[in-house]
Amino acid sequence: MNQTWLGIYLVSLLFFQSPACYSRDFIILANPQQPFKFQEDSQLLGIDVDIIDLLMKKINVPYEIQLIKSDARIQAQARSGKADMLILFSKKPSRMAYLIYPTQSYVNLTWNFFIQKKDEGRIQFNSLNDLKGLRIGATKDISYTPEFWNAGLNLQMVSRNDLQISKLLKNRIDAVPLNTINTLYEEKKRGTLAQLSYLPKPLKSKPYYNVFTRASNHPDKKRVMEEYDKIIKEMKKDGTIQSIFKKYLGKKNL
Repeated sequence: MNQTWLGIYLVSLLFFQSPACYSRDFIILANPQQPFKFQEDSQLLGIDVDIIDLLMKKINVPYEIQLIKSDARIQAQARSGKADMLILFSKKPSRMAYLIYPTQSYVNLTWNFFIQKKDEGRIQFNSLNDLKGLRIGATKDISYTPEFWNAGLNLQMVSRNDLQISKLLKNRIDAVPLNTINTLYEEKKRGTLAQLSYLPKPLKSKPYYNVFTRASNHPDKKRVMEEYDKIIKEMKKDGTIQSIFKKYLGKKNL
């Protein structure tokens, strides 16, 4: 092999072995849901978007968040290795075969009883018996809990969940269980948050995780997984995550 061809061969070898050559963005999939992850004026926004951005910058791994309006499609992409991480998934045994769960979660999706601000101290919830004698809002076809439906409460039924806060503020009901984070966000946008409060004990609560896919072959996957729990734990401890929640939900946040 002459020197010219030898030089071309060595340059080619270095090029194809360079990490920059085979590296790609860390692909993160999510189902759009305000205030966690959503698009507004062509910009990705949300609690999860802000947290993921800080995390990936600390790890120094390029990434891309893609919003897909189908959980089935997201999970298919995970199984095939076309996604490296999924945002906000609950822990289920059926998912363990193709997803890897971190230790740290920074959000519990909860349902709390919302009341008017003026009723703080008057209305309490330690057990469902505390709500007897009150007018409790409920929406048809929402699961809540079996105990809620069987507690013998004075339920004021509606067919649409988005009617509940209006009924509450018009004194037509005394309390209503709602998805806490979504309600805080929506009422902050509407400007009614100052009139509302929620009882601290949730009706139900479940941790959700940002999960890694077993089929992913991203070269930085192991490093991201190793750093993830440590960084999320630090961000919870130093108040970073709390400040992001406050940004989207106002002062009354989880």
